Amino acid sequence: MKVAIVIDIFHDKGNGTSMSARHLVENLVERGIGVKVLCDNAGQQNETMQGVEFVTFPIQQVPIYQKVIEQQHAWLASPNDARIREALKDVDLVHIYMPFALGTHCARIAHELGIPVLGCYHVSAENITFNAKMKYVPGATPAMYQLLKVYHYKPEWINNIHCPSRCIASTLMGHLYNQNLHVISNGYDPAFKRIDNVKIPDGCEDKVIVTSVGRLTEEKRQDLIIKAVAKSKYRDRISLFLAGKGPKQEEYEKLAKELNVDLHIVFLSQGELVNLLNASYLFVQASDVETESIACLEAIACGTVPVISNAKMCATKQFALTPQSTFVKGSAYSLATMMDFWIANKKTHDEMMPKYSEFAQKFSLDKCINYMLELYEFLLNDDKKKYIVKDYNNPMTFTLDRDQLGLISPKHNQFRLLAKQKRFMSK
Repeated sequence: MKVAIVIDIFHDKGNGTSMSARHLVENLVERGIGVKVLCDNAGQQNETMQGVEFVTFPIQQVPIYQKVIEQQHAWLASPNDARIREALKDVDLVHIYMPFALGTHCARIAHELGIPVLGCYHVSAENITFNAKMKYVPGATPAMYQLLKVYHYKPEWINNIHCPSRCIASTLMGHLYNQNLHVISNGYDPAFKRIDNVKIPDGCEDKVIVTSVGRLTEEKRQDLIIKAVAKSKYRDRISLFLAGKGPKQEEYEKLAKELNVDLHIVFLSQGELVNLLNASYLFVQASDVETESIACLEAIACGTVPVISNAKMCATKQFALTPQSTFVKGSAYSLATMMDFWIANKKTHDEMMPKYSEFAQKFSLDKCINYMLELYEFLLNDDKKKYIVKDYNNPMTFTLDRDQLGLISPKHNQFRLLAKQKRFMSK
């Protein structure tokens, strides 16, 4: 088997989607599967990966939004159809990570060549509208879901979509995406585990370390974490670590100074991050939008107790084992209350640490790669007459006949809409 991995940004190790793709590529090569990566040419000249063939494309300049794209370290590749056609002619399957120009051209050309295509929903409509400053534009996000469906996720091109979480699969069903949906976690690196001889960061020996990992951007809501620490009755004991980089760094440093919060913004190697997570008392995921959050999985694999936003589009809340591990979306007071609970109840906290570490095992990278290979086999022997929703990490298969459904996709609360439409059609 030879697989083409299509992703605009492959070489940025600070990007979650890029790291997920890198983990997949490395593990496919280890299993003896041929891999060809189609990506942008940023950073490629300084990197080689054994067993991987790179086909690179120049950076695309996007009018108006180019500055925002560069701030996000989310460069987009400019496709070339002739180069894509040549690259895909000897592959068995095309796996597309992002719904931008390179991925869309690859989907169309793969369809023309008769090659099975797996689409992914690592980039949600909310990610696009938030970063395009359209968060508060009425109807912008629903319109973006429809635009992506028409522009990129065309069923005739992409009949199967990989969803990192049930939250994403449910959302796509709600927007009537009429494809097979496969829920598979991206999985976390086995290097993230509970370790001995943890090194406490300098100056934090007597502190409660609270950590959050991710790009410093609007939808990640690190500002909320800073405000929550300021509201905590243990604020003088808390050291807040934000591991990541992004356009909001200066703003967050200024906010922390104004609120007198002990803030440390760091960008760490994998080994340093494993140590920090093991040294942390709490991990906070405050995002309004999150397709899964491998960072949270890595944290709980280290036994760090999480506190997670219950936002509708924050899939990370699936990792919460107790009500005290979630807080009300956008509420610094609610987050502060939950942090205070865990700090005040150390016995309960310590009891939950091994439970979280054990729970994370079902999302281990090795298991998730095996699930992905199972999905690849499904694509190569696809039954296109069935609509399938399958959760590989938490087994659940839901199958319906496309001919009976027409363009309506099945969903737990979607049958009411189906009945309503049937009543309308019978009038």
